[in-house]
Amino acid sequence: MTNNFKALVHQYVKQVWNKGDLAAFDSLTMPAYKYYLGGLPERDRVGMHQFIKMIHEAFPDWQVQIVDIIAEENKIAILWHGHVTHKGVFQGIPPTGKQITVSGINIYHIFDGKIATEWEHTDTLGMLQQLGLLSHIVEPNKIDKESSI
Repeated sequence: MTNNFKALVHQYVKQVWNKGDLAAFDSLTMPAYKYYLGGLPERDRVGMHQFIKMIHEAFPDWQVQIVDIIAEENKIAILWHGHVTHKGVFQGIPPTGKQITVSGINIYHIFDGKIATEWEHTDTLGMLQQLGLLSHIVEPNKIDKESSI
């Protein structure tokens, strides 16, 4: 059964996250679907439609690949990454035109052959650094060794 769940999540990433296919989203998720991103309030299906549209408007070339996938019973965890270009407004941030690397970990709970919940943790700090919005944060490999504790 876990192989079927892995295939479902692969299809979901390909159709929903990479193509922005909202009809696929509706067919692959339960009506009571919930999405959790970091510490933000949960999103339902309507909220996800808006979020997916926003991602694809901000990053029209959004393509991520599953690097690793782990399945246990009805839970699937993936590690993903991709390279995207910031060409539209993202969370109020005007387009920078910068290509950035995105990565994260998502955990899916599957019930009755559909995705019921999705928990995501994205490297948001890394995204903001690459967009040039956190220039005051020093990269670890550039820290002056004399000033470190």
